[in-house]
Formats: sequence, structure tokens, C-alpha cells
Amino acid sequence: MAAGITRTDVRSAALWFAGALALYVATGARGLVWADSSKLTLYALSGYFPSLNPGDHAGWTVLAWAWLRLVGGDPVVAAHRLSAVAGALAVALLALLVRARGGDRERAATAAALLLVALPMWWAATVAETYPVALALTLGGGVVFLSSMRWWRWWAAGLVWGLALACHAMAVFLIVPLAWEAGGRKMWRLLPGALAGAAPVWLAFNGGGPPDPLTSFAASGGSTWRWHWEAFVAFARAPRGLAVLAAIVLYGFGAMGVAALWRGWRDARGGAVWGVSLGALALLLATYAPYRLHLMAIFLIAGALVALPVRLGTIARAAAVAVQTLVYLAVPAALTIAGRQDLGVRVLPYRNNAFYFLCPLKGLPAAGRWGPAALLGPGAERYVAALGACAPPGATVIADFNPGAPLRLAQVARGWRRDLDIRPVAIDVALGSRDPAVALAAEIRHELVTRPVVLADTYEPYYHLWALSASFILHPCVVGTRAEAMHAGSPSPPAPD
Repeated sequence: MAAGITRTDVRSAALWFAGALALYVATGARGLVWADSSKLTLYALSGYFPSLNPGDHAGWTVLAWAWLRLVGGDPVVAAHRLSAVAGALAVALLALLVRARGGDRERAATAAALLLVALPMWWAATVAETYPVALALTLGGGVVFLSSMRWWRWWAAGLVWGLALACHAMAVFLIVPLAWEAGGRKMWRLLPGALAGAAPVWLAFNGGGPPDPLTSFAASGGSTWRWHWEAFVAFARAPRGLAVLAAIVLYGFGAMGVAALWRGWRDARGGAVWGVSLGALALLLATYAPYRLHLMAIFLIAGALVALPVRLGTIARAAAVAVQTLVYLAVPAALTIAGRQDLGVRVLPYRNNAFYFLCPLKGLPAAGRWGPAALLGPGAERYVAALGACAPPGATVIADFNPGAPLRLAQVARGWRRDLDIRPVAIDVALGSRDPAVALAAEIRHELVTRPVVLADTYEPYYHLWALSASFILHPCVVGTRAEAMHAGSPSPPAPD
């Protein structure tokens, strides 16, 4: 066992794992989820690795590919449950890591309790995501590294950390300080194991990886690093991004967690390397595209709990968990009542953005019998069913990534409407052109020669329905819109509302 870790600590960690797993499964998604969750599940089903693309998370795909074949059943639900298991492991491993680094049992329990209900952790543990797996591997590598002074720890920890990096590159901001404080200048000994663990990534150097199963693009090469940097990182965002990041971290820790961190500042166990690494991470997150911050902050929150293990009593820990749960329900409810539920971000059918982004609950067993519980669901299942009712047989569905990913996953995982030709990123490609409306009109016109066309959504900033109404007859559905060619001499239809 690691230095400072006893059998009592292991039993306590096992209880944290069981409790966290029960919470994450009970509140986890039970069906399709928008965007990345569906994309990742499709990757796992397709075995999409190796890949140098940082957005492909090849290490996660390898583990999820094996997981889906091990547990069987509905792959959509199984992928969500992988996150629940990994999230529960991360909570338990954080408690063990705090003990291994010299913290007492109350500090270990406090760290576990705060991570358990931190918004990024709880949120990511309820849907198919890379963050819980990457964090569990990162913390697990730290426990392994402190478990012995023998030679094998370098290989074992390096292997686990290499796989963590292959799951999510931002794990490096926790791995470097963990490795430095225990290994110092001998850190280079971790490299052989890390290279082996990161194999799902670097194997793509040998001729690249397979085509992306969602887009069919060849996107697994190293050139995508530059595209990601240009598309997602902008230093001009830093001032506003820091404010948003601070709000997310404060919201995730809660009032009691923030107070505990403030009181425990003098007892920090992290050296300068922790300050530099977490500071660099905060700066990167502040310049990153803001719509992923509510999840990416998981590394900053976990790093703070490792570098600054704080202490709360048993009653205070229970209160922190209860208060955070109430806050996650009350804040989205208040925003919804005030008519601010959209949060100024992308609107999707049947999705309440306030509950989706600010509440980690993604489903309840009683959702079908209690109306308000529908607010906690992502809404993607209802959307897919409604789009299926809109689309004529054999139609081409022109979509953006957000709804396109669950539509494609429904086809692959459930055999839903396989007669449809889903174009899951056609809108994204059009938005990258000089005149998106013209590019989109050309795509529709080309498809209408041989097939009916359905636009997957009516979100004006993406689908430009006002401009398209001058060239096509648009038939709105409950969700989406059917597009029909305008015959010569036909009067222009009124623009959609």
C-alpha cells in the first residue's frame, strides 16, 4: 500500500466509490445526449483509433470500445455508465491520493466530498464523456507512483499516465506536478511507460488513423492540432474567460467548499510547481471556447483539491453535499422562471439550457411519471423521434454537429431510420465559408436533384432560414424544416417566423 495508506483508508475509499456510483447512476442519462456524448459513443462502437486528433480522445475510445463489448446491452446507456464508474473511481482515488501525500483522514474525506458534487465532476459522470476516465487515470497514476520506491512504479505510473493523456491532453497539468513532487529530476524514467500508455495516439503516425465515423473526414492526423488551436483558443477571450472560469469554479465548489479552501490556504501541500501548472491551466481555459468550460474546469478543481487538501467536519461535509444539490436545482429553476433559461447559448429543441448546463442531473427514474423531471432530461430522445416524423423516406438530413451526432448514433446503435442520409456537420462546413447562406443553398439544391431534403433544426444563426426562404419552399415541422425546390414562376413564400 502507498505511504500513509492503511486498510482503513482503502475501505473508506471503497465506500466513497459505492456512494458516488449510486449517485451518478441514479442521476445519469438514460438515452441519447447531444453533441460530444453521442460522438464519443459512436467512436467507441466503431473502434475509432489510433488518432492524433486531440478532439478524438483515442485513449478513451480504446477503453470504451472494450467496455461496450464487456458489458453488452444498449451501447448508449453503457457508455454513460462507463463515466459513472470512472467518476466514482476518481472520487475514491482522490481520497487515497490525499492520504498518500500526507493528509489526514478528514482532509481525504473532505476532498472526496467536494469532488463528488463539484459540477464538472457530477455532470461529466452522468453522460458519456472523457473527463471522468482521464481524471481517474491521472489520480490513479499518482497513487501508484507513491505506492513504493521500487523500480516498477516508474513503468506502472507512466503507463497509467500515458493512457490518461491519450484520453484527454489537459491531464498533463495534473500529471506534471504529481510526477515532479515524487520523482523530481528522475521524471524521465516515466517516459517508457508513458509512451506505451499513449499508444492509441502515436500509433497514428504510421499512416494516420481511420476516417472519422461521424463525419467521414480524414481528421486523425497531426494537422488537426493547428486547426483546434485556431478554432478554439483566442487570447482576446482571456479577461472575460477568467471571469467566467472563476464563476464556474465557485459554482462547482459551493459556498462551503470555497470557505474551506480559504481557511485552509496556509496548509497548502502543493509547491511552486502546482501553482505554475494550475495557473497555466487556468490561463488556457480562459482563452478556450467557453461552451466546454463547465466540464474542462474539472482538472482545475481536482488539482486544487490535491494541492490544497482542506478539512471539513462530518456534519459540514454532509451539509456541503446537500447544499450543492439544492443549488443545482434552485439556480436553473430561478433562471427558467425569470425567462433566462437560454443562457445566451445555442438553443436546441426540448433542451432547457439552464438545467442542461448548470444542473448535473441528466435523468431520473420517475421522469416518465413526473412532468417537471423532463426538465432534467437532455431532450435528445424526443428530438430524434420528432425529426423522424418530419423526414420523408430516403431524405437527406442536413444538420450541424449538435443534433447531427445523436441522429447518426441513433442510426448506428438502434437501427433508427437507416433510410435517411444524415449529414451531421453540413451546417458547420457551410458556416466556415465566406457566405454560409449561399453555401447552404448550394448544398440543398444539389441534394434536391435526387432526394427530399430536411433541415435538422430552425436555429437561425446556423440554418439561415430567412435567406433560404427566397430560394426554397420551406415546410416547418415540429422540429426541423422540409425544403422543396421553388418552381419557375412560383411566388416567393413568406419568410418563416
